[in-house]
Amino acid sequence: MSRLLTRRVVALGMALLVVAVAGCEKSTPPTGPSKVGSAGPLPPPPGRDATVVSPPAGQKPDVVAKSPEPPAVLGVGSPAPALSIAKWMTGEPIDGFQPGTVYVVEFWATWCPPCRTSMPHLSQLQQKYGNDVMFVGVTREPEETVKQFLGQEQAPGKTWADVVQYRLAVDAADATNTAYMSAAQQSGIPTAFIVGRDALIEWLGHPMTMDDPLEKVAAGTWDRKAAIALFQQQQKLEQISGELSTKVRNQEWDAALGLLDQVEQETGSSVEVSQIRLAVLQKAGRTEEVAKVQAVLIDQAWDSAMTLNEIAWKMATSQPVGDFDLAFKAAQRASELTNHQDATILDTLARVYYEKGQLDEAIEWQKKAVERNQGNPEIDAALKKYETEKANQSGGANRPEGNAKQ
Repeated sequence: MSRLLTRRVVALGMALLVVAVAGCEKSTPPTGPSKVGSAGPLPPPPGRDATVVSPPAGQKPDVVAKSPEPPAVLGVGSPAPALSIAKWMTGEPIDGFQPGTVYVVEFWATWCPPCRTSMPHLSQLQQKYGNDVMFVGVTREPEETVKQFLGQEQAPGKTWADVVQYRLAVDAADATNTAYMSAAQQSGIPTAFIVGRDALIEWLGHPMTMDDPLEKVAAGTWDRKAAIALFQQQQKLEQISGELSTKVRNQEWDAALGLLDQVEQETGSSVEVSQIRLAVLQKAGRTEEVAKVQAVLIDQAWDSAMTLNEIAWKMATSQPVGDFDLAFKAAQRASELTNHQDATILDTLARVYYEKGQLDEAIEWQKKAVERNQGNPEIDAALKKYETEKANQSGGANRPEGNAKQ
């Protein structure tokens, strides 16, 4: 089931991309949960849509010009490179990073499904922050490609031009992509960079995971020192990624977990490491250890609605059936953190109720999700499904308690 990516702080940057060495480099992999205990490389990082690294097979991205040589490595704490823009497609042009303003520079493409999934959410964030945070979506594609995309229908009666409420721009000779993406060693899109009020990079990762860091950066409570430490941990994870994937493919579970132990000993524990550990344990079929790490992960992510939401969704839709009490704990907390206003999180909470066999509660919360929905048809479809099952129950067909699978 492909849905809006909502999750992790947990920068969906290097730390979790590295475990997706196979299956995420050429096209979007399957979005369903992987089979526990199956051999093979680690699944893509936790999330309902994988980061796209290149266009679908046979379709090459349109690049304005040959990429220049990449500059020195860009990371958290680095000065933000200037934007080189060939054409502003929506919104007023930005003339440099102004002191006192926060910026989000996001890299996307019209052919990238997760990019399109992120766009309504980015528009909501732009509306939320107004002029205090300036959002810029940069693509390497030609002006005409973007113009055609904006004229396409995003939802009944709405084009993408109607939906996108932030600036979109065409890169100038690939200079902005090179200065950001290449320099930060990021090969997957969508990827966003938060530029702080002093024009330094504060965070980078998947745009659907940046709500929590963006809120803190905007409020002046962001811990840049901790963010730099996390970025360094991600670099360490990247260093071991090849060896880690090899050990997983060979089902050398203890050795794979030992590599993660080493990272934690050197750089400390984190949501990212716990998520990778969880993926390894799930592949190994170590059910008891999976449950323990899930509990730890929820505690680590207690103040991150997006991360908790993703954990709850994965647990509620996993095979075999996950721990519904833990899933409910995570989903309920995520909804509380967002004041029960986020449609995707409400959808997750309703799904947990559904998997627990509490159909009335599932319908109640799914209705709230539908009320706040911003064009995701799967949220509407879920309500119809629950209501249909309720009607069937009234006709004598009862759904077994906790029957989790469709």
